[in-house]
Amino acid sequence: MRIMGKRSLLFEKLQYPVAKFVVDLVRAMPYSMALSIGRSLGLVGWLVDSFHRKVAETQMRHALGEAYRPDLVRKVFMFHGDILVDAVKYAYMDVEEVGKRVVIEGREHLDAALASGKGLMGVTGHLGNWEILTHMNRLIGLEFCVMADVRKDPRLESLVDGIRKRSGAVILPPKGKALMLIKELKKGHTIAIVADQRGRRSDNLYCNFFGLPAPTNPAPAFLAIKSDALVMTVSAIKENGRYRVSFSEAREAASFGDGKQGIVNLSQFMQSWVETMVRRYPDQWFWLHCRWTRRSEMRRIIRRGEDFPDFVRSQAHQTS
Repeated sequence: MRIMGKRSLLFEKLQYPVAKFVVDLVRAMPYSMALSIGRSLGLVGWLVDSFHRKVAETQMRHALGEAYRPDLVRKVFMFHGDILVDAVKYAYMDVEEVGKRVVIEGREHLDAALASGKGLMGVTGHLGNWEILTHMNRLIGLEFCVMADVRKDPRLESLVDGIRKRSGAVILPPKGKALMLIKELKKGHTIAIVADQRGRRSDNLYCNFFGLPAPTNPAPAFLAIKSDALVMTVSAIKENGRYRVSFSEAREAASFGDGKQGIVNLSQFMQSWVETMVRRYPDQWFWLHCRWTRRSEMRRIIRRGEDFPDFVRSQAHQTS
């Protein structure tokens, strides 16, 4: 325990200087060189990070079935290089350069939703590069708020916050986040939220995700229904060196029902949309995250060779 504590302390101390070095290095390099190095680092991660490699393999094998290929896991790791490099590079590009690298689809859906005067919730997932969506303010004048966790190290927080704010998005702190977001939506403003993270089992909300019950955070659906907002899915997929940002047709949150059942219905809609997108672009989703289980449980599943789907179903059954 003492050794693990020292390792954690060392990791915390190194986070900022390492992150600052990487950001400065990426900024100084030509884009193609930085991207090559970023992907190479992802490849190194695939080679040395056995736990997250096995997490991705375990989840992808079940979720994708016959569409699963071993090389997809390597591509997932390497795509993290794209995410890192593009998050930094795009933040320091002028708007004209960013505009050359981003194609926007479904602008008519966005304009119609904004013209309604109602609050708009843009729903996305850890798919493609969600950080690119923060540049919509610079590109098309879409002002919106995003919620972000605050890091313990104020230097690291300042570094990350500075990169995000260069895009023009308004960053809201996590404290009092629900009330703040509801107020923003009721004012007719736009917020963006990532809806594919694992929820707490105590919330007792499980959505069908790739045929398995996935503990799901009810907050996005709750916020949308509580504020009588419109809900619009949006993605930023990288294709042929450019990002394709797609806005879907907005839907009334109230159309999914009210109360608990409305939250269940809208949450399932969000997760089903993410699943559809992941099936199309399996190498651009965050498979390294334990979506169905806690990290400690995934370690046990991998170590003991337990049946992943059976374990997931049994955990959902115990809490129902």
